[in-house]
Amino acid sequence: MYFAMARALIAAVFSCCALLGQLTEISNPKELFERGQQSLAAGKYEDAARDFGRLIKMGVQSGSVYTNLGVVYLRTGKLDSAIQAFKKAKELAPGMTGIDLNLGLAFYKQREFKEAVPYFAAVVAADPANLQAQYLKGECHFMMDEFEAAASELAPLQDRERGDLEYLFMLGVSYGKLKRTDDAQNIFATLLQSGGDTPHLHLLLGKAYLALGDFRGAGPELENAAAGDPLLPYSHYFLGVLDEKLGKLDAAATQFEKETEISPNDPWAFEDLSRIKLNQGDTDGVINLLERAVAHNPDAPTLRSALAKAYLQKAEPARAIPHLSRAIELEPKNGNYHYQLGRAYAQTGRQKEASVEMAKARALQEGVLKGQMELLSRDGRKITDPVPSLVK
Repeated sequence: MYFAMARALIAAVFSCCALLGQLTEISNPKELFERGQQSLAAGKYEDAARDFGRLIKMGVQSGSVYTNLGVVYLRTGKLDSAIQAFKKAKELAPGMTGIDLNLGLAFYKQREFKEAVPYFAAVVAADPANLQAQYLKGECHFMMDEFEAAASELAPLQDRERGDLEYLFMLGVSYGKLKRTDDAQNIFATLLQSGGDTPHLHLLLGKAYLALGDFRGAGPELENAAAGDPLLPYSHYFLGVLDEKLGKLDAAATQFEKETEISPNDPWAFEDLSRIKLNQGDTDGVINLLERAVAHNPDAPTLRSALAKAYLQKAEPARAIPHLSRAIELEPKNGNYHYQLGRAYAQTGRQKEASVEMAKARALQEGVLKGQMELLSRDGRKITDPVPSLVK
């Protein structure tokens, strides 16, 4: 009896100590914040998220807390949550350095380049020596086919980035698109000198020829890339792109199929292969392909949309709806997703929801058209001029 009571007392003491420890921790935001930072630095993202989340629940409204939480989300791929956290941090601490860069990075990782540019621009304006932000701003312009802005941002970085093959590729293509033939040739000469005779170099040259519309030059470079390293990501993909542009659809499908095996987590080859198969009437094959692709990459909105399109073509709109709904969660400003969801709702008799989605699609499309008209009004350059050679 005595020993039983003693054991119960000891257990109660340990329980009270544990509770007191928790109470001390909860009542000490500074200690909790420091522990969260240590977890973040050690890569223990779940622990860090829990500690920063608890601080917020305790009522701590600090730019540093939200910034650190945003970094956790950024590193774990929860990009929408990262953007929300960084925006809250900026609201609480508008002068805190680093928030704009992190916001730009989050949008960049979402491939929302237009949204990323103002944040990178703000970083450069505040700190002209921040070359990372300038590089990323230039890359965003390049990805949006804004080649004049891309060249303007990237060109001053030549001394620092002469060994960066991707940088040289972007700058060279930008010059080529702007018909600055001598500048393009000089950059591609540097690319050849820096890259050596490697599959990666041949891939970049093939992509450059392809971007500049020189299909005859693209073929041998892309074939050399794939032959030099059969597992090199994107070599088969761009061979597929070239074959499709040349009207060789079966050959393109073969290359895209190879790319899906090499890079199962990348959506582009799956999308292009599914488009070819769908046009050939192989709806069941497309559905099987894209179900596999979505399993590998469930947060790729383009894959969800492509799969939904296949279900719509097969007259199974109910199975399309969840994929389109998820695509919109991931990319809410895509008017096509809203339009396709409206179609799916209409085909299932949900007319009210269909009308809502169609209205959203129209509003988003009008915004896109307005932006395109503004861009065209600023850009009087012709786009039908001959393309320069990559090298003399």
